[in-house]
Amino acid sequence: MREAGPRCVCPVDLHVAPEFTGRVVLHIENGRVICDRRLLDDEHICSLATFIEMAREMELRIEEVAGGSDSDTNS
Repeated sequence: MREAGPRCVCPVDLHVAPEFTGRVVLHIENGRVICDRRLLDDEHICSLATFIEMAREMELRIEEVAGGSDSDTNS
């Protein structure tokens, strides 16, 4: 069995109130927190593949739309 090496501990400062209870997403780069964001009660995180799979299970159609909101040159 391979022996585990020393574990690095990354201290994190969160920008939330002391009485905060909830979920927070952290973006960590090179051991440093780049940003943190509180998740609202109705927000959930999943991969794009999981989202597409859930949509297909609910029989939702997913279509790719070309261009953006300003792609119509006649407006």
